[in-house]
Amino acid sequence: MADFKTILFSKVQNQLGESPLWHPILDMLFWVDINKKLLFCRSFDEPEIIHSVEMPFIVTAIAWHDAEYLILGTELGIYRYNINSKFTELIIELESNELNRRSNDGRADPWGGFWLSTMDKSAQKGQGKVYRYYNKKLDCIITDLTIPNGLCFDKNRSRGYYCDSFTSCIYQLDLDDITGEVVGTEKVFYQFSNTDIDPDGCVIDSKGNLWLAVWGMGCVMCLSPDAELLHTIKVNILNPTCTAFGGKQGELLFVTSALCESNNDLQNIQGATLQIKGIKNGQLEPPVIL
Repeated sequence: MADFKTILFSKVQNQLGESPLWHPILDMLFWVDINKKLLFCRSFDEPEIIHSVEMPFIVTAIAWHDAEYLILGTELGIYRYNINSKFTELIIELESNELNRRSNDGRADPWGGFWLSTMDKSAQKGQGKVYRYYNKKLDCIITDLTIPNGLCFDKNRSRGYYCDSFTSCIYQLDLDDITGEVVGTEKVFYQFSNTDIDPDGCVIDSKGNLWLAVWGMGCVMCLSPDAELLHTIKVNILNPTCTAFGGKQGELLFVTSALCESNNDLQNIQGATLQIKGIKNGQLEPPVIL
């Protein structure tokens, strides 16, 4: 039986914490508070110091390019961000003229691409989309979603995954093993029987297992490549939002969360960022290739 241990990594209470990213060159965790337009980071070399930067726009997703630059998925498009100077440079616009839209979940894929979803700010049904930026080209991959989440990738099986939190469903995509482009149509990977459950952000380990933050359930679920439930890790935050592996060998799992004002007993840690020890097959995020 797996022996998981959960501790507080950051006690900062995010209104809507999202997109944890371990930078494997800098040994540093980045994440965002979407509602407050804040970008956070904490280094293992400075365990008591958490840095934050106020961004000029909503940032919802992060990837890394190299030791100097992050890739940001924002409400205006995809940007390159200099970690030292804080300078942002637009790579490509994405629905920037749609005032009722914003970006949502996003992640780098193992082929060097960057995937980013968009949604209606009021979660209007069917307005969500998923895009992929690859080889200097932006393609719309998926349409007719409501709250698109859970973008993650299994290179060994040439698979991609995404969730629609509105339908409580995780979908699977077949990808080209050379380019990572979508081939064929999506299929249901895992359907929650309780449609009040919201699958949120997730990440794939080296064995192809999917580690999912389950909004409203206060837990992280681990599903096998065959959609078998392997683990359920309870956490004292009602609304976990996204997961990311980190540490030198991917031996840690980081979990961001959102504030839950209705849960007064656990209010002091709602919105915090957690660290889970005891991960056996974690792998670090690939870079985006520009």
